Amino acid sequence: MTTCAILGGSFDPIHNGHLHIARQILNSGWVDCLAFVPSARHNFKGNSIRLDFVQRCRLIQCVLEPGMELWLDDATGSGYTSDLMQSLLKKHPDKRFFFAIGADNLSSLPRWHDFPWLRDHLEFLVLERPDYPLEQSVLSQIKATLLSLEPCDISSTRIRELISQGGSIQGLVPDPILTDVLELYLPLLRKDASSD
Repeated sequence: MTTCAILGGSFDPIHNGHLHIARQILNSGWVDCLAFVPSARHNFKGNSIRLDFVQRCRLIQCVLEPGMELWLDDATGSGYTSDLMQSLLKKHPDKRFFFAIGADNLSSLPRWHDFPWLRDHLEFLVLERPDYPLEQSVLSQIKATLLSLEPCDISSTRIRELISQGGSIQGLVPDPILTDVLELYLPLLRKDASSD
């Protein structure tokens, strides 16, 4: 049975931190492949996603490395992990899935939509982070594999801030998409700034 890690999120934009995590998950030996599954809508981020779904997917497609795939299964989804994973389990009965979650999100997991289903049916790959203690009260409720990663302090929010301030994002996003990220985000962020 093929094992696959699911790395979900808004990827607004995808950056070197995402790829750093993906490489380490693949190198861990726990999975055969890793799927980036961008969300068309994000229930925790509301309307704060800046770039549209198609453009975010195009940027991801440009930077995929061996073992990495782009799945569009959340293009029209509810944005809820439980709905996404129920759909994937039906679509790929031959695959064993691990849903990757950062230790920083562990404490909020019991508040996720349909947590009882997630708890009973999903295997989590918990990515340890030095600044966040592992919530044992949550870990004891779920099927979890812990994976210690080399930290990488890059965020999409910081990248958007730098673009809006005219700062450099060199080294924060993969070189092949550097120009595209600037060209796509600059008009959006200038529009945001002018409407404040």
